[in-house]
Amino acid sequence: MEKLKIPNLSAIQLSELLSTRQTFLLTRFYLKAAAQQSITHWEEITCVGYHPDKGKLEAIVSIKQSVGYSGGLCTNGSKEYVRFFVDFKDGSGFQDMGYTSFKVADISEVPPGPQHPLKYMTHLFIDDEKYRRFLNCDTAVVPTVRAVLQWNSIPSSNPNDIPYYGNVLNADIQLKRRRLFIWKDIFDALQVKELPDFLKNINLKEEVKIPLPPLPPIQTLAAAYKKAQVPDHRTFFSAVAPSIKNGTKFKSLVSYNLFDVQKLKIDVKSIADLLLKPVDKADVQFEELMCVGLNTPLDTLGAVIKIKKSSGFSGDLCTQGSQEHVAFWADWDNNGSFDQYLGTTSITVYDIGNIPAGGLHYNVDLPINLTSRIRSCVTPNVIRIRAVLSWQSLPSTTDPNQLNTWGNRVDAVVQIRPAQAARVEAELTHVGSVDRDLIDPVTFLVNSDTSNPTMNNNRPYGGWVSFNGIINRSGFNGVIKYKIEYKKFGASDATYAAVSTSESFSMIDFTPDPNLEFIDTQAPADGWFIYKENPAIGLYNETHYLAGWSTGGLTDGIYTIRFTHTDALGLEQVADTFSLIINNQQMSISTTANTSVDLTKSLDLVIDGGDCHCYDKTATNHTVSGHLRAVHPYFAVWSLDLQPSSHTHGTVPNPSHRYYDALPNAGDVGNLGINNDDGDENAPWSVDVSAMDNCGYTVSLAARSRVILNSSTTFPWYGVKAVGFSVTDKCPNV
Repeated sequence: MEKLKIPNLSAIQLSELLSTRQTFLLTRFYLKAAAQQSITHWEEITCVGYHPDKGKLEAIVSIKQSVGYSGGLCTNGSKEYVRFFVDFKDGSGFQDMGYTSFKVADISEVPPGPQHPLKYMTHLFIDDEKYRRFLNCDTAVVPTVRAVLQWNSIPSSNPNDIPYYGNVLNADIQLKRRRLFIWKDIFDALQVKELPDFLKNINLKEEVKIPLPPLPPIQTLAAAYKKAQVPDHRTFFSAVAPSIKNGTKFKSLVSYNLFDVQKLKIDVKSIADLLLKPVDKADVQFEELMCVGLNTPLDTLGAVIKIKKSSGFSGDLCTQGSQEHVAFWADWDNNGSFDQYLGTTSITVYDIGNIPAGGLHYNVDLPINLTSRIRSCVTPNVIRIRAVLSWQSLPSTTDPNQLNTWGNRVDAVVQIRPAQAARVEAELTHVGSVDRDLIDPVTFLVNSDTSNPTMNNNRPYGGWVSFNGIINRSGFNGVIKYKIEYKKFGASDATYAAVSTSESFSMIDFTPDPNLEFIDTQAPADGWFIYKENPAIGLYNETHYLAGWSTGGLTDGIYTIRFTHTDALGLEQVADTFSLIINNQQMSISTTANTSVDLTKSLDLVIDGGDCHCYDKTATNHTVSGHLRAVHPYFAVWSLDLQPSSHTHGTVPNPSHRYYDALPNAGDVGNLGINNDDGDENAPWSVDVSAMDNCGYTVSLAARSRVILNSSTTFPWYGVKAVGFSVTDKCPNV
């Protein structure tokens, strides 16, 4: 895909482009074909990375212009959406992981200063557990992530679609290695064909935890690294550098004994001399910091690191590997001097033999204290941030310009979240993994659009609904409590109930050295959780998670949510009240072979006259005809799949799919969409078999709903109902 860059615009050209941009959401009604170029004049994804331990995908987006975002910070502005896909290399291709979004606005270049490009970080958590594998120690599961950026419109769930404003970026990532195995995994990895007698009574499904040695044998590592042309000062850096009095510090370092290093006839003095030389430009042949950005709603900095080589990281996946450290600095007055150290975050990396040619991309993030820096939306607060990467040794906490032996630094300009018209003391930023402000106050649906909807519009919630947000302490260091409650829409406030009475929070404490990550478990019977995040003492909730709501046992319908917290006087303050729709209705699938669709089920597929018949492709009538049913109160799409495709010669069912927006009742939310079924109730379909090989075939029906299920913006899948038939050039008489 080609990116369309637009340099040296005249005022007239810019005006014309802005006009086109303002009517962008109408383009699907008057453009016959989408452009095969992505316009990146206004916004562009520059980096994508993954944190294997957290299951966290991140993208850094560059906002390049001062206008073109539908208004200033005091308006609704517009949204940048990033949809993530992952190809786990299991034969399924790119799978939709869902989307995330953030607000952008027109931010003037006056007064002059480092206003653009602005770097925003956005993230999405995924569950990769079922894709992790027990492989060789130097072999990782290496998927490819695809991030699709689109301005003001949610990117298609088709990974091959090209955004009009925005771009597509692929990056290879590494999954965490399985640490708990069953015996069968081990025997399979060792290619054991038949178990010896003394192992035949073992339970092959019994879990086995294999401890990790801190370091590979020194002779083994030295020989392997010499063959891979890893320099000695990299191989033995962790053994030599701690003994050099040059201010270099290390975090939880496990290293070889210097006497063992000398036994290998390594010139320790030469390594020491090299490490003592001043570093003007650190070495980036092994790793490099690529991008830096700020997750504006959550006050969290992020950075993407590219690992370039297969070895040189102090051990493979069966060891403790080594660490990449990133320190962040702030230039609050934008004078070019990064005067405040904000903190350091780290990630573990390994020798990975199957590293792709383009390297592996990791991300790190760091929550920061911006409470005292928040200003009115009238005066956008744009500042410079610096990130400094250092392998193994910790970056300096006193000198933002200092580089260690390996790593580099990257500067970026970011935008700090503004205060609202009235100062917000607490805010729900995300509900069910989508922006809180995407829940419509009238229809109570996510991305509400009753005029020109797509399958991304008019979405309810189902299953487990997460709540994320921030409470600003404003200098108060005492106990703050909060509660998130729900009630049936229109019911008395006396019926409010807590969404949860037991939660676990991922916390990080920056006070000790090294930083302490821990789980804080709370189980208040009344649902009042203690808000322990306190940036003033370096204590953060890593994901700003507040609570989760399990809705599976509730009646479908509209519910009102209330977010309350206590203030410095212990008084209760209601921070947010809003309503949303819950729908946990499943699609029921007809399991019988029918001659007409079963109207008592939500999903059914039939061949008219019955399936398992033979069709003569040379006959006058060489068409298989049938009907299907796919209905749901929040229908998204149904699709037909003809198999085996290797014998169809491009033949597909007609139609092969239908989207929500193609149906006559799309956008008709009726009684808020709660009791109305969307979809096709008894739609015809057909297959012309004339070009197909003589073979047996199946046609399978699957459907998706628009429910945001279990806080995932992917579309829940239902199916499959399949029917079969055969094709020959002369069917037998029956």
